[in-house]
Formats: sequence, structure tokens, C-alpha cells
Amino acid sequence: MATFSTFLGLKLNDESDPFQLSDFVSNFGILDASPGTFICTSTSRPNWGTAQKGRMIFMTDLKQLSYWTGTAWADLRDSVPVFAGGLFVNTAVNAGASPNFNILTFTTPRPCSLAVILSATYQYPNKQSQNAFQSIIFDGVEQLIGGYAEQIRFSGNSSDAAHTAGENATSIAVVPNCAAGQHKIGLRINVTTDYSTAIQVKGAKAIAMIANYSSGNVL
Repeated sequence: MATFSTFLGLKLNDESDPFQLSDFVSNFGILDASPGTFICTSTSRPNWGTAQKGRMIFMTDLKQLSYWTGTAWADLRDSVPVFAGGLFVNTAVNAGASPNFNILTFTTPRPCSLAVILSATYQYPNKQSQNAFQSIIFDGVEQLIGGYAEQIRFSGNSSDAAHTAGENATSIAVVPNCAAGQHKIGLRINVTTDYSTAIQVKGAKAIAMIANYSSGNVL
């Protein structure tokens, strides 16, 4: 009595079964529909046609999987695309103001999580003091890890009234539910009313990386 293989369901005849050509044709059809991953190097990739669309290769020299689009090779989307941008602002922000500045507009090819790093540069009169809070804005919504923004403290030096001082600040955020499509990353600077000093926002840079993220991740 015939049995069937565990993974592909190939018909396995025994000696008591009559020879039937249809059994062999069916098995060959199953094998052709399940070709598996082709092993090669980056310099020996096959040049396939439209019938092989979707097939994957593993390149042993690059330790990388790629797939055939029907006309060309493309990397899998589980690689880490990086989006980056910068903005020269050079704008004064008065005490009590909390403007947003758009830094980066980009498009994600699929739903994902994003790891975002933002760095901004500020200047202020060296003789004055002020407090401010910096945060990352994603599609207009403030992103806070731990529920707080990064504080920037400008401590005045009354004996150095002729110069300006500079400060760099970095913020990080994780956007766990980013839909496919176009998105914007920006900077929010909230200047407090502790002092009347205005702060000059010189510019900001942001990097966003597609990431697999879960609060319960175990390494």
C-alpha cells in the first residue's frame, strides 16, 4: 500500500502497487512547485525568467538572502533600511513657545517598527540662563520613552556677555506601529518661562531605522 512523504506529500509506492505514470507526473509536479532556496555566491547568481518570480537564493559569501522579482534580484525587506535627513533652522524660539520643526519625510515599504535618533544644535547668549525640553515628533505626535522629554539647561555666565554659547542634545524614540506609507519626523523644542531668554535653534538631524521591536523581547 502506498504512503506519502512527510513534507511534500510525494506518493511513495511499495512493491504491491501497480506502476502508474500519473503517480510519477504528480510527484514531479510537486517537486517543481517546491524548489527551495538556491545556494550560490554573489558572483554566480542565476539569471532566471518570469516563471521563477519569488524564488530565493542564499549567497554564501555575503551570508544574505535575496529574491527574484521576475526580472532582477532584490534584497529581502527584513534587512534594515535607514532613512536620514537634516535641517538648518537658525530660528529663535522665545520663552514659553514650543514649535515643531519637520526634519525628515520618508516612505516605508511595509508596516514596521522604527528606531529614531535625533540630534539638535542650539545657541544662546552666554550671559543668560534658560531651560528647555527636546523631543521627537512622529507624524505630529510626540514620542516619549519613559514619559519624559530630554532637558536642556543653559547656565549663564555674566562675566562673558559678548559671546554666545552652544549646546547639542540627542533624543531617541521607538515607534512600534508604523504603517506603510509616507511619514514625517520632526523636532519639538519647548522653551520654559523660567527665564525670558530666547533660544536659537541652529539645526537638527534625524535617522530612522526599520526594526523588529517588542517590549517583551528576550535576547
